[in-house]
Amino acid sequence: MEQSLVIIKPDGTVRRRVSALVLKALLDQGLKVKAFKEMQVPESVARMHYDVHKDKPFFSWLVNFISSAPVLTMILEADNAIPIIRNTLGATFVQKADPDSLRGKYGIWAGVNIAHASDAPETAAKEIELWTTHGGLSESSDAQEKAQAYIDRYLPGTADFTMEIRDVVRNAIVNHDTSEGVFQRLIDLLGKDADGIPPEQVRNLASAIFDFIVEEVEKAK
Repeated sequence: MEQSLVIIKPDGTVRRRVSALVLKALLDQGLKVKAFKEMQVPESVARMHYDVHKDKPFFSWLVNFISSAPVLTMILEADNAIPIIRNTLGATFVQKADPDSLRGKYGIWAGVNIAHASDAPETAAKEIELWTTHGGLSESSDAQEKAQAYIDRYLPGTADFTMEIRDVVRNAIVNHDTSEGVFQRLIDLLGKDADGIPPEQVRNLASAIFDFIVEEVEKAK
């Protein structure tokens, strides 16, 4: 049996129904949940998680993004769990993801892509050790039940504002629009299905996505 660390990032978790849809789609692949926790990522853990990118110019953004609002952390297990998960999620870069993949359906733009998943057994072992040692994640006999309860709570309904959010981000980048209106629109859309997420965390996530837009606009100049 193979294990993988999976994190539904803030852009997924804040959109409650989207995170439930992503979680259900993963479990429908026959994956077993060995650990499951909703949490706010401490900056220290975010820095350790992205340590491989510490010398990259986008390192600070990665840290700010994943710690902006709650995430769902989990350990999933199955034969060939890692390729199953990564194939189900789709390409890391949203615009390159198959439209039928989870990132193709629910990702926002580029690396604002709803989820992280271990890319190899060695990586999975290191990530699981990090998140169990420093992130408070632990295996439990009721992890599968907790994940199913999350799905049952947030899946009902029709809420999915992916296309609207994606349009806001794409149009802002194409039109070099970094106005307050774009930021406010992100706050409004992200807050539409954010049950139990404090408004300041919705705003923090919107700010991280807005910072991404600003960076993309600057690179295009």
